[in-house]
Amino acid sequence: MSVTTMTIDALCVSPFNARTNQVDAHAIDGMAESLIKRGQIQPLTVHPIKAGRGRKRTYGALAGGRRYRAFRKLIDDGRLPADHPIDVSVLDIEDEGELREFSLAENLVRVDLRPYEVYAAVAHAHTSGRSLQEIADTNGQTVETIRRWARLGNLHPTIFAALEVGEISQDQAKAFAATQDVALQLLTFERVTEMEHGSWRRSPAEIRKMLKIGDRELERMLRFVGEQAYADAGGRYELDLFADDADQRGRVSDEGLLMQLADAKLDAIRARVRKQCGRAIVFQPTPPRLMIGSYDQGTDTSLEITAEPRPADAADAQLLAWLGYWMARLEAQAHSALDDDELDDDQVAHCIAALDEHYEPMEAMLVALQDRLLLDLPAQAFATLTVLDDGDPELRFWWADRKAKQKAESAARKLPDAPPPRAVSTGPIGRATAPEPDARRSLERSGAAIDGGNGYGERQKADALIRDEHGLTADGVQIMRSIRREMLRAALIDDARAAAGKSASVAFDYLLWSLLRDRMTEPGGAIGSRAHERGMSGFAARHEMQPIGAAIHLERTQAHAIWRAAVDRLKQHPSVTDKDFITAFDAFRTEDQAWKQEVAAIVTGCALERSASAGGYEVELHDHVALLAGYHTPERQRSLVEPTEEMVALLPRLRQLELVHPHVTNGEYLALEKLKAADLATPVTRTLKKVADWVHPMLRFRPRLNAIIAREQDIEAAA
Repeated sequence: MSVTTMTIDALCVSPFNARTNQVDAHAIDGMAESLIKRGQIQPLTVHPIKAGRGRKRTYGALAGGRRYRAFRKLIDDGRLPADHPIDVSVLDIEDEGELREFSLAENLVRVDLRPYEVYAAVAHAHTSGRSLQEIADTNGQTVETIRRWARLGNLHPTIFAALEVGEISQDQAKAFAATQDVALQLLTFERVTEMEHGSWRRSPAEIRKMLKIGDRELERMLRFVGEQAYADAGGRYELDLFADDADQRGRVSDEGLLMQLADAKLDAIRARVRKQCGRAIVFQPTPPRLMIGSYDQGTDTSLEITAEPRPADAADAQLLAWLGYWMARLEAQAHSALDDDELDDDQVAHCIAALDEHYEPMEAMLVALQDRLLLDLPAQAFATLTVLDDGDPELRFWWADRKAKQKAESAARKLPDAPPPRAVSTGPIGRATAPEPDARRSLERSGAAIDGGNGYGERQKADALIRDEHGLTADGVQIMRSIRREMLRAALIDDARAAAGKSASVAFDYLLWSLLRDRMTEPGGAIGSRAHERGMSGFAARHEMQPIGAAIHLERTQAHAIWRAAVDRLKQHPSVTDKDFITAFDAFRTEDQAWKQEVAAIVTGCALERSASAGGYEVELHDHVALLAGYHTPERQRSLVEPTEEMVALLPRLRQLELVHPHVTNGEYLALEKLKAADLATPVTRTLKKVADWVHPMLRFRPRLNAIIAREQDIEAAA
């Protein structure tokens, strides 16, 4: 066998080569990179191929077909010249059978390196001064692959020895190599070995769990503290190099430091709340539980106190509004820059840095302002402070017990200016049989259950339908009606403000129209508004009573905040407060059209019936009014009402699971299925809050399709 050099045009792949798998034969990228970086290490073994008359003699590569293809690729790509010398060993064999036998023997006797030998070689090369990039380039691998091999080669010697003798699998070795802390590797290995009495049955997932790779509690605290704050304090975070999504799974290396930072941040929140309250409010680890006998019914949400910090004076209120507006604008600009495909990374970074110059001083001003806010809480209240899965802190306030709440409410009712006691519902009436399909259709969008003239029969039918479809009790139905009315009230207020000085608002038209109908015809549920006189018949008064607890549901909504603020402002106006009717009327007349539009919205809102998107309680006109006010889409409706634990808890367990199922993974759903009914409302609510357009079916406004199309056409024409 003679050794010489040839050029690529004198060579080809031998037709007698035993390697015929085209995938393996053409896996040459790594080989090509190695030839460029290190050069040719072994010559190709070739044999002469008989050439036809007038054709140049060629040589077939019997051993080294992949090296030949790699040279061909490099030359075709222009990375090597066409006359690049290729080392070859020439076989003096022409018999086809002997050539095939030689190729078979050459491939059979060759033994590839075992995986752990590859890992050790890479680790030693890196330790000896070769960079990971150099090793990758020389061997035709990606630097990520070389980094993983080096990590495996640097396993603790005890664990590496177990891999060599086959005591642990490749996947188990990768689980240990998820951290480069060899002392922790060994400690975990010894714990597992002791637990298994020398027999390895632990899955890679269990090993990672023992190493606290992807630990949910630590990941939650890291999101709360902030990765940058943790890193600035010297904290380290290791990515699991062998995870499918390494950027989503890793290990907090300095657990003690992280918990110190988390405790300090929680203490700062507690200190700020105590400063806002002006006293040392107690923080409890968990909210109050509702116990019925010996059965734990979960969090007692009836004891929760709704309280928001308020500015100390008008100047602070103005500053808070100003900061909120400009910080929101800067955040929107930052998101826009991040989503702009036309900007490169440097341009995005420059844009974010420029925005931060304005945002960070405002953030500091907001922190200082928050310390000056005032928080009004009863003396018998306590607080809970927890960190949610997304890293956000959740601050909630609670009555110490039911007795303290009742005592405070009783004292409030005795105050001179306190509103009259809330009417108490007589409770649900006996269960009625669900009506047949024809009856069901007759109830749809009719408001039959609202109109007092129909008696309780229609209401019983409607409640039975809703109980079957949504699982709500009679009180739950009335609570949903109350929330939906509050949504429509807020929509009218918003529309009135938008219409100021331009045209009559929807509320203004609805008010005049309903007054006209009130005096010309008999009002009914289908109109969707009550008589505007103060007096109501005894039956109507009973019919309008809301169930106990409806107020807390309303107070949790943005719709109620909009409505309450508008009503409170109107109550302070001279047209309402002045005892001289002439002076009061003159005060009304001097106000501008914008103010009167809002008054129309409030008066109309006071007259609204409580409807629902369910048979018997559905007023089609309400859906149309919501459309005209611009609140016919789920996204706009969601801006008025978010799902709350109290709302979700109205529903039975199976209904809660049905609502959340489309918005969670199968694994998350299986975990929710295992929860008791008392503990289900909280995680279901948190999930639904993340769905931007989720609104309970009974609260939705669903106008006619042709009305929606007509309105969109009007908007386009106006634009």
